[in-house]
Amino acid sequence: MNLQGEFEGSFLTSILQLLCDDQNTGILQVSCGRKECQVMFKEGTIVYAQSSQKRARLGALLRRDGLISAVQLKDAVHALENNNDSIGKILLNKEYITRDVLQEYSQKQVEEILYSILFWKKGRFEYTDSQIKLDGKIITRLNPMKLILEASRRIDEMSLLTAMITSDEFVYKMAGSPKKGVEEFNFSSTEQHILSLIHETRTVRDIINQSSYDEFTVYKTLYSLISSGLIENSRGENADDDEISFNFILSIYTDILKVITRTLAEHSGQRINLLIRKAQENLPRAQAKVLQDFHLSSAAAVNRKAVTASCRKAGGARVRQCLLLIDSFNGLCHILLSQTIPLVAQNEVYDIIQEIDKVLEYVQRYPKNSVEKDKIISDMKNVLNDTIKQVRFTPGKTKNLGFLSLFKKK
Repeated sequence: MNLQGEFEGSFLTSILQLLCDDQNTGILQVSCGRKECQVMFKEGTIVYAQSSQKRARLGALLRRDGLISAVQLKDAVHALENNNDSIGKILLNKEYITRDVLQEYSQKQVEEILYSILFWKKGRFEYTDSQIKLDGKIITRLNPMKLILEASRRIDEMSLLTAMITSDEFVYKMAGSPKKGVEEFNFSSTEQHILSLIHETRTVRDIINQSSYDEFTVYKTLYSLISSGLIENSRGENADDDEISFNFILSIYTDILKVITRTLAEHSGQRINLLIRKAQENLPRAQAKVLQDFHLSSAAAVNRKAVTASCRKAGGARVRQCLLLIDSFNGLCHILLSQTIPLVAQNEVYDIIQEIDKVLEYVQRYPKNSVEKDKIISDMKNVLNDTIKQVRFTPGKTKNLGFLSLFKKK
């Protein structure tokens, strides 16, 4: 089998799924600008991957986590010039690392490469069925489906993190008056590494490039350090409370609406934007006006600008505007879920609610305490409860849907 073309959004996920399901053996090459990755499959399992990105290289990962020194890495790279072995085997032969460490980090390298390419928004791909040569390489055996699920979780969580850290050009510094002394913090090795890179000359993008960590890990760690009051924006470029609130709400409901409309569009045969437009017509007038310029297919920045303008036109204090926006999105979700129930099987309703539940689990974490967060969780819980009731009383639907982790949380 030969496949090639361009991809956008989650299409690359579908390619990986296809290669896994069909148990293909061959090589998948993926590129995005100057970034290139190669993934090798054997009978539908990922056995090896390599990337042009420096932070994804095995030596960089081992150095990042303190398992080898800079001198040892330099020595191994020098030996590589006159040797056909991989850098991992050279490090092993020089007894700089153990075989267990080599196996663990070879697998971690492949995982990080896969997570990285699944974050790419667009690019090119080419897959060719072929026998693969892995002489001198450390083989892994990874199930693509598990990686896809974890990547999806990271993407959902990343949308909330970028709602709070809105630009990779932000620069952070140590806070003048942290909430508690540095010695009172119990830092992870990742936090220690990222904290060591905090400087008034380094942007978030610089930290990503210099840390050897992926974007998700850096953003999540920075958020943790910001929330602890340990670091702050050095240029006063933090989004104001209004922007953070609107970003946060919009990010959550964009993810939830994508979950609902994906299934509804497939079964109704209608385009997603048309489905949302029709549902908006059934909202109360004030809610419909708030969402009148919201389009699920639009870029996040475009929707953010449109929704923020609509909320401010509605008037009132910031909290009132945010609560109106939440009510509007909840109403939209409720209508779309009600339209979905008669069209799909019970297990598909189950899948939709489970996915929404996962999004709400991330909401529990970010931000720490806010009226908006509490209202989103409470109101969406009511929407999902009502959906379950509708399923119970819809002919042909199974009556047992008491399964959600969300409803076990206090």
